[in-house]
Amino acid sequence: MGSLLRWLWPRWQRGWLDYAVEVRLNDYLDIICPHYEEGSVAPHTMERYTLYLVEQEEYVACKPRSKEQVRWECNKPSALHGPEKFSEKFQRFTPFTLGKEFKEGHSYYYICECPGPYDAAAHVLRSVGQNSAMRGSSPFTFVSLLLPLLVPQGL
Repeated sequence: MGSLLRWLWPRWQRGWLDYAVEVRLNDYLDIICPHYEEGSVAPHTMERYTLYLVEQEEYVACKPRSKEQVRWECNKPSALHGPEKFSEKFQRFTPFTLGKEFKEGHSYYYICECPGPYDAAAHVLRSVGQNSAMRGSSPFTFVSLLLPLLVPQGL
């Protein structure tokens, strides 16, 4: 039996995008943060995200109770080394202090906080993969690039 992973992603002006996938122990979730080439957009318009692992009540309210629930921060959109990547391994036990232990058959909830104003015309997202063409971005573009990464490996 797998666990249910629920992801709440902001859709700025159209409500919220509710996305769920079933994962199993030892599956991975990869988060690839937005990345901008140097000089491609003004620094104040670059997308930055704080991602939280929260309880169901906080997920429904879309409000984490504390900063201790921060799982990742996508806060280096113009990093010289390219896009930041974070991975979550769904495991029963972890040797790492900051690691999260997951129980089979339980639901886990992630939400995203995006500080600052959003200007779709100013956002550009560089896709990661074989096609590195620049493309116009909105939260939907980032989500469409992210969603395939939410599918557990090995399926």
